[in-house]
Amino acid sequence: MVLLQVKDLQKDLKIGRDTAYALMHSEGFPSMKLGGRYYVEQEELKKWLQRYAYKHYAL
Repeated sequence: MVLLQVKDLQKDLKIGRDTAYALMHSEGFPSMKLGGRYYVEQEELKKWLQRYAYKHYAL
């Protein structure tokens, strides 16, 4: 299992920090909070991206 942090989302999705945080906190995004930090499992991110490909996802 590979867990990604906000900085990983920024790099992989080429988005800014605020957008990455908004995504991690949004309902329907497969993030988890461990301690005080948010993470998303790499495989769950791939599934989420496939589900929302070519669709608008509002933050």
